[in-house]
Formats: sequence, structure tokens, C-alpha cells
Amino acid sequence: MQTVPDVFMFLGRFHPLFVHLPIGLLVFTLFAESMLLWKPRESFKKIIPILWLFSALGAACSAASGYLLSLGGGYEEDALSFHKNGGIALCCISTTCYLLYVLPLDFMKKTVRPIRYLLVLGAGVLLVTTGHGGGSLAHGSNYLTEFRPIQTSAVGGADRYDETALKAKASISSLDSADIFKHVVMPILQSKCVSCHNEEKKKGGLLLTSYDAILAGGKTKEGVMAGNTANSEIFRRITLPKNHKEFMPTDGKKPLTENQVSILEWWIETGAQQNMMIASMHPDKKMQDVLEDFFQIGEAAIISYAAKAPDRNNLADLLKAGFQVNMINKGSNLIEVKFNGKENQKPNLGLLKSVQEGLVWLHLTNCGITDEDLVIIGGLSNLYKLNLNRNAITDKGIVELANLSKLEYLNLYGTSITEKSLPGLIKLPKLKKLYAWETAIDSSFSMNGINAAKDLELVFKLAQ
Repeated sequence: MQTVPDVFMFLGRFHPLFVHLPIGLLVFTLFAESMLLWKPRESFKKIIPILWLFSALGAACSAASGYLLSLGGGYEEDALSFHKNGGIALCCISTTCYLLYVLPLDFMKKTVRPIRYLLVLGAGVLLVTTGHGGGSLAHGSNYLTEFRPIQTSAVGGADRYDETALKAKASISSLDSADIFKHVVMPILQSKCVSCHNEEKKKGGLLLTSYDAILAGGKTKEGVMAGNTANSEIFRRITLPKNHKEFMPTDGKKPLTENQVSILEWWIETGAQQNMMIASMHPDKKMQDVLEDFFQIGEAAIISYAAKAPDRNNLADLLKAGFQVNMINKGSNLIEVKFNGKENQKPNLGLLKSVQEGLVWLHLTNCGITDEDLVIIGGLSNLYKLNLNRNAITDKGIVELANLSKLEYLNLYGTSITEKSLPGLIKLPKLKKLYAWETAIDSSFSMNGINAAKDLELVFKLAQ
């Protein structure tokens, strides 16, 4: 393979910078042409030729830098060709429109105007289609919808590469019916990685749309080595420090969650199987809990409950504050809320009160929650599932959860609670599972006697 000179790649990297200028100019120029058609003004006639000139120059710079960028490879040829030809056509149309204004064309006065407006229409169509093509090349075809904050299910990130896997994941109600690769690994990669590693854009030569491609890897090393995370390039990249130049996903995209990384690590260490049911892999208790959380097992238990539709303004406020809202069941208006704000940004929990009627699942992982915040959380009376892991929570604040009469699942791992919190939590009438590993609870603590009248599973250490 021919090596591309570094200076070409350096100049090519300016393509995203160059491309925005002609886009803005073209949008303004098309607007000015429309205004001229609607209400002819001499001022527009003077400025429009200048706009077309700068649009043409900007398009030429964009096309040239885009060509240099494409020399680095990693793009699907047909999609790249479509985008490249569209950019060249926009440059030609802009130049032609400029010339139609400035050249003496008295001999074709009657045809200049309709020709120009046909070109303006063509420029508008090309601007949209070429821009979309460039976005798909750079970010993947599902870039606009990948992180949509309001979804119609708990499963996000669907794309056209393997939608059946994501749909299958959503239908899993028990780990016994789940295939580790089809229902877990592929949906994780699709939601976080496929936008840059697909048939249209093979960044680094890496394709992540099939089992064989995942194992094969890209230009550097094999992607996954069964039983060996240290030599699995994909796992190495997703576990690097976020500020590392090789960290994946790149370009500020949302990284994999802690649970998603744990699942991929477990899958690789257990042999990176393609066709294997999870039950046959005998996951330990901690991994069972992680996988059950991944599949959101337990949704069926609250389907009979219905709430009033949340106010759109209240939802908008949540989204602006860094929350993600997922519709669990559209017919019943039940919602799941996660905090996905910026690092070191503490959530505004007061906003949750406005949607508390339909709020049944709440995830507040590692976001600075303290004992004082549990006063608000304890008032969200319809919570069915609550995740507060890796927050600075102690026995003092746990008492504020005493009124969560519907709560069935509570995740407190990585907090500072001790066994002193357990008598109060056991009094929660519906609580079935309490996740408390990596807490201050003594690993030798026994629930015998304190849990005699209640079927509560306390998960605070790995199964032996």
C-alpha cells in the first residue's frame, strides 16, 4: 500500500474546518437568490455575485482538502465517490452562477435567469445530499439518532447494519434465552463503535459488523484474541485513559459504560464465543447481575402500572440538564431516567419531581450523590428500580429511602454503607434484590435471622 505523505494528511485534516464556510455561504446565497426571486432588489443583485464567488472558492478548498483526507483510506468507495462528486458539482455550480452574473451575456438574456434558478435549485439539493453523505462518512449513517435522548424502548443506538440483534436483545426476558454474542456483544458494539467501523467508514481498517471482522481487527493488531484481553486490541483501546490518543470511541463520542466494558472483558476471557447461550457459560453472581441490568430484566413486572403522560416541557428541562429519558412502555407512559451529564457535573435532582408519577427506573451512577440528595430521591414514590452505585452514600442517608414502597431493585455497590443500613432496607415491602458489593459491609455478614420473614437476595460478594 502506497504511503500517503504526512503533509497531505495534515492538510486533509483541515477539511472539516474548510467545509463549514462554504456551507454557510451557500445557505445564505440560496436565501438571497430566493429573496431576489420573490422581491427583486438592487442590493441583492450587487451582493449575490460576491457570495457566489466566495462560495465557489470555499467549495474548491473543501473539495481539495477532502480529496487529500480521502487518501488516508478507511472509507467505503461508493459513498466516498458520491460525496466527492457532489462536492465537485457544488464547486462547479457556484462558479457557473458567479459567471452568469458577471459575464456580458446579452445575447441570451431570456435564458440566463431560468438557467440560473435551475442551478440554484440543484445547488440546494446537492448541499443537503452531499452534506449528509459527508456526515455519514465521518460519523456513520446513524449519527443523528445514535444518542437520541427520548427513545421508545430501553434499547438505543439501532442502525442498519444489524437491527435484528438489537431487536432480539429487547425481547430477552431471561438470561437462559440470551446468546452472548448475538444479544449482548453485538448490540454493545453497535451502540458505541459501529458508527466509525462499518462498511461505509472502516476507521483504522477496522470493521465491527460481524464476528469474523471483530476477531480479525484492523491495520494494527487482531481485534479480539479469545481468552486474552491483554492482546485484544479492541479491549485495550476501550480501557485506555479517555485523554489517550488511541482511546475508543474517539472524537468525543460517548464511551462504553463500566458494565459494558465488564461484559466484553468477561466474553473475551471466557473464549469470545460466537454461538453460546449465557446459561451455558455459568456466569458468577456479579456477572449475572450485570447482564440482568443490561437486558433490563424485570420490565414485565410493571407493565400493568400506568401513569399520566409527562409534560413535554418538563422532559425538555431534564434533557437540557444532562438527563437521558427512555420510554419503557409507550402505552403506560412509564419512563427510565439516567444521568449522562458531563464529568464532575452534579445532577439537578429537583427536576425529577416533575416526572415522578411515571418515573419507575432511575440510574444515578457515580455523579456526586450524597446523603442529603437522598431526601429528594426518597420522595420519588413510584420507583421500581434504583441505581446509586459509586456515590458517597452512607448509613445516615439510607433512612431517607424508607418510603419507597414499590422499590424492588436497589444497587448500592461502591458506596460506604455498612450492615447498619440493612434492617431499614429489609423493611421495604417489595425489595427483592440489594446489590452491595464493594461496600463497607463485612463479607462475613450473615442475613440469617434478620431476613427470616423476607425473601431478599443480598448481593455483596461473588459467588464461590
